[in-house]
Amino acid sequence: MGHDPVSVRRSLLLRAGVGVALLGLAFLVDRAAFSVLRTGVLYDHSGEIREGLTMAKFLGSGLGTLVVGLVVGLVDPQRWRRAAVLWMVVVAAGFSAAVLKTAAGRERPSHLDQPVGRERIAFHGPAVGLRRAPFQSFPSGHTAGAFASATTLAAFYPPARVVFFCVATASGVNRIVKHQHFLSDVVAGALLGHLVALWLLSRQRVRRWWADPGSR
Repeated sequence: MGHDPVSVRRSLLLRAGVGVALLGLAFLVDRAAFSVLRTGVLYDHSGEIREGLTMAKFLGSGLGTLVVGLVVGLVDPQRWRRAAVLWMVVVAAGFSAAVLKTAAGRERPSHLDQPVGRERIAFHGPAVGLRRAPFQSFPSGHTAGAFASATTLAAFYPPARVVFFCVATASGVNRIVKHQHFLSDVVAGALLGHLVALWLLSRQRVRRWWADPGSR
């Protein structure tokens, strides 16, 4: 992504447009995707896959971000600024997700007592979302954090970007197979985390911190 304001704005708008299209598609296949993933034989009967997805989910957690940031700082002592930027970006994405969660008031799959394929996929609004955690499903906060972290790390270390985004994607899959989120929750979280990270990383003051951490 370019660094001048115009190119940054265009890139963000383009990615947001593609993301919204994918989100719309996710809403259309929500029920089918949830039914398939929550009953996945591989997850239920493969400890390796289950453990792998659980570890991926760790990337989207607050503790996971703290650990990754510490690793970034320790690998190169001159790059503690990058660790600080990573933490800031993930906190911003997590806060944004929390605000949207309470505003949407969507019921979590784990709170639904319905047969597979007949789950209620409902939004109840802030009146319910502000008061009850089971109605804070949209978007996925873990996925938002994971993609914010992956986007930031990909900007820091481009050669490993595929690895970062694969881990973030696995984090989102974990939230579905664990019955905590629908596919659209995960796609929305991924889009939110990605865009928040890109926007913050493109800010001139923030970019000075991570693009050349050794300079002042």
